[in-house]
Amino acid sequence: MQVHFHRTDSVGGYAVLMRRDDGLMVRLPGLDRSFRIPHDLAHFVTEREFELGHGVFGSIAAGAMFSNMAVVGGRPRYDANVRSRAVIRAYAAELSLAEVLSGVVHDGVEHETNPEKLYRHLLIAYGSLRSGPCPYQVATLRRCLGLLWALSDRWRAVPVGQRLALRWELPGAARTPSPH
Repeated sequence: MQVHFHRTDSVGGYAVLMRRDDGLMVRLPGLDRSFRIPHDLAHFVTEREFELGHGVFGSIAAGAMFSNMAVVGGRPRYDANVRSRAVIRAYAAELSLAEVLSGVVHDGVEHETNPEKLYRHLLIAYGSLRSGPCPYQVATLRRCLGLLWALSDRWRAVPVGQRLALRWELPGAARTPSPH
């Protein structure tokens, strides 16, 4: 799925436009102007690096349409609403996990928290949703933070009206978001 983070103003406003593999172009508005890194960019990187194939971006790729999204191109399938509800219902637990983990990562990058301290926050956040040991290692968190920092530098260089283009693939298929 093609994913474009469009800078809408100099204060940090953005929108995410995605061309799904079914040909539909959808828009997800950015709501967090006060951060230097878009929250949805933190989601993108976290979901890729933690191999969450059915977080926000994986669910959108599979047909989910969240309430704040809009179709901006293409023609939806005849069963688009039913499909969307089924995807969201099927992946609700992973969507929650994606939200919690990307929140920790985003907060860590915004506050420049060291990875070991941030990992302790991640363990607590994981434990709030799931029982048992956390399957994620501090090395994965470090890799995630490094990639997000690199993309944040690219994002800051994007002028108003332009975009940062990435590609969503199922996690594990490619280790790094590729520009296109």
